[in-house]
Amino acid sequence: MNTEQNIESTTKKFSFLRFIKRILLGALLVLITLLSFCVFIVYVYEDDVKAIIIKELNKHLNCKITVEPQNIDLTIIKSFPKCALEFNNILALESKDFNTQDTLLYAKRLSLAFDVENLFNKNYTINKIELEDSKVNLKIGKLGKSNYIIWKTSDSSSSNDSLKFALEKIKLTNVFLSYKNINNKIKLSTKLNEVEFSGEFTEKNYILKVNGLAYIDLFQVQKVKYLNHKKLKLDVELDVSGSTFKIIKADTKINATLLNSKGAFVFTDSLVSLDIIFKGNNLDISTTLSLLPENFQNKINDYESDGTFYAEGECHYKAGTPLSVSSNFGIKQANIIYKKNSTKLSNVNLEGTILINENRSLLKLKNIKANLNSNTFSGNVEITNFNDPYIKLDVEANTNLAELSAFYLIDTLQNLSGSISLNANIECFINELKSNAFNPNIIANGTAKLLNIKTQFKHSEKEINIPEGEVKLTNRNLEVTNLKLIKGNSDVTIVGEMPNFLAYLFDVKSNLTINSTVTSNSIELEDFIFSNNGDSKSTSVEIPSNLDLNLAVIIKKFTFKKFESQQMSGSLFVKNQKVVVKDMTFLAMDGSVSVNAFADASGSAIKISGDCEVSKLNIKQLFFQLNNFGQTVLQDNHIKGFATASIDFTGTWDNALNVDLNTINATSSLLIEQGELIGFKPLESLAKYIDLNELKHIKFSSLQSSLEIKNKIITLPKTSIKSTALNMELWGKHTFDNQIDYHIQLLISELLAKKPRSNKNFDEELSLVENDPENRRSVFILMTGPIDNPIIKYDRKGAKQKIKEDIQQEKQSIKQLLKEEFGLFKKDTIHSNKNPLKSDQKFQIKVGDTDSKKDNSKQPKKNDTDDDDF
Repeated sequence: MNTEQNIESTTKKFSFLRFIKRILLGALLVLITLLSFCVFIVYVYEDDVKAIIIKELNKHLNCKITVEPQNIDLTIIKSFPKCALEFNNILALESKDFNTQDTLLYAKRLSLAFDVENLFNKNYTINKIELEDSKVNLKIGKLGKSNYIIWKTSDSSSSNDSLKFALEKIKLTNVFLSYKNINNKIKLSTKLNEVEFSGEFTEKNYILKVNGLAYIDLFQVQKVKYLNHKKLKLDVELDVSGSTFKIIKADTKINATLLNSKGAFVFTDSLVSLDIIFKGNNLDISTTLSLLPENFQNKINDYESDGTFYAEGECHYKAGTPLSVSSNFGIKQANIIYKKNSTKLSNVNLEGTILINENRSLLKLKNIKANLNSNTFSGNVEITNFNDPYIKLDVEANTNLAELSAFYLIDTLQNLSGSISLNANIECFINELKSNAFNPNIIANGTAKLLNIKTQFKHSEKEINIPEGEVKLTNRNLEVTNLKLIKGNSDVTIVGEMPNFLAYLFDVKSNLTINSTVTSNSIELEDFIFSNNGDSKSTSVEIPSNLDLNLAVIIKKFTFKKFESQQMSGSLFVKNQKVVVKDMTFLAMDGSVSVNAFADASGSAIKISGDCEVSKLNIKQLFFQLNNFGQTVLQDNHIKGFATASIDFTGTWDNALNVDLNTINATSSLLIEQGELIGFKPLESLAKYIDLNELKHIKFSSLQSSLEIKNKIITLPKTSIKSTALNMELWGKHTFDNQIDYHIQLLISELLAKKPRSNKNFDEELSLVENDPENRRSVFILMTGPIDNPIIKYDRKGAKQKIKEDIQQEKQSIKQLLKEEFGLFKKDTIHSNKNPLKSDQKFQIKVGDTDSKKDNSKQPKKNDTDDDDF
């Protein structure tokens, strides 16, 4: 009995499975048959469908479309259960009514779908459009015309049309959309990744649904950028009544910010009006702030937040008027964390308003309060007119700079520490603050106390230390009281004013003007004018182009490289990378100096000129500290003594302070006292005439002369030298590459007395002669060639010049003698008479007797010797 029941159950089971298989197989056969039939129908009707639809499109289109015939296909497989006409690589130009004929649309695929039954009645109703991998450029020109009105509306209602549109779905995939409204100054650039529109579009009243993902590259209104590089997710449902769209549901997610909206808008050929109310709760702070105009986005991506953040507002628009946006937002008990350093700004509270419309733009932040460890902040900020911002700011802060810099980095500084107590308020146009900090419309007041501030500029090895100081801002003018600054081995105390400090504070490219008195115990100039960039070999002078100084200087000790001075006082001016030193006096090198100088560092080189008066300077120290004036002829180890001089100089140095010797020009009147020449090679070459030991170390009580340096040549006029070795006269030239041309005049009597000669011929030439009773006969020596191996010979030129001078002197002596003894050479203009003739004096010559005038012609002629009576 049980066996029979099992057999019956098994039989029923197998029968049911066979039944299901047969049904599925039958359905599959029907489907295949149906598809085959559809494919067959499509194949049969393909040419007719193409011809009819293309004909109807050309009839209604108001633009030029280009597509190759082989790129037009009729398909049912892709669009099943509908049939679709596909266009591949299609190009459409702008409407013929538009002023240009640029590209409106380029698409790799455009599909127009309709029901299969339309194939039989040859009336095609398009109810679905798909667009893929396309670029669309939409424009509204100055006259309000649109480039995308390409359908001839006058013929759209014709009952004889074989092509109609009754759209129920539009699908866009990878569509790059560009929109530009010139009148309203609106720009939109976006990528529609996958967006689908559905509804009974041909009905007057219907429900429109929009779903999809997009990426907004740019949304700009009136030159203000609102949504840049944002992801957009749409879930929208609209009640459409004609051209009016009422928002039933609008959940819009911009990045991570979700906004709920309601309202309405009117759209015909373009957007006519828009009235939207939006609201967001529990929003992420950094993400939401990224929706603000680009001007207010700075390092937002480096921050994250928690706490309560809210925003609500309205957006309104009418054609012909700018977009209007207003929003209230705020933060309650929030924390903002700088992710890189995990630094937290806590207990953040503020109330904000943003307003943008045709007449006004405004950002207001009020009741701002926050804590950053030991830092406390409170204040209010208001910015109006984003195109030309006007700022109102009042702030009170007690800051620990090390903690503050860990939350908000300052790019130009490193290792910032210390504290500032600040209380300030500012009202002004930011552009006026940058361009004219002296404008009376700028309201700026406040005080700041600085304590133990330490920092370094990046790429600088030396720390800046401000132990204490107080600054007071009154009517735009920043007054500095007892501000002490230490950098490297230098210390500076500043008392004065910085008239345009606010401009520099808001724009570091603005000039920094300082008018003050600077006192110091010690300054090493390298601490302030050198930048190193981490490489000691690349050290260079850098004077900021925006530095404007007017300083009264009192410095106890001043050094620059080897140069050292004390008790320096005078005036220093810096402007446009030019430095003026005026009436600067100081003690240096055992003497005193007064300098006026000008340096121009605005170009690739530093041009320096000036004049100075020096009194009793130690010459050895002078040459050493000034690097031997850039020459190698006379070094600091060659000379001793004390110099009094008046010097004019010009020259050019590069930014590493290497001198260009070709540019050195100097003239000097010089007095050297207690002078010594030690191991000076040119003089040692006179060993033929003077004992070498005496030449190695020459001492002289005083020497007065003048020097000229030009074109790398030192020129010495004829100078008398009375020294322990010899009395002589010396003149000539010495080049910077040690080529010499010296002329030396030595008295023969001194030569013979100093060093009797072993050379008989030479001794005879120098022997005394009868016509030299005063022993003033001289020998002239010429030294030329390189200083290490000079050529020494008799100076015939010098001798001829001496003879010429002696003859001229003798001539004048003889004239003077004849004049005094015989009254001759009265008309010699070289010597003036004691009783010069007047310019109007008349001379007469008597001839014969003055009484016999009546018959002069009858008188016999006389000899010339009898006629003239003087």
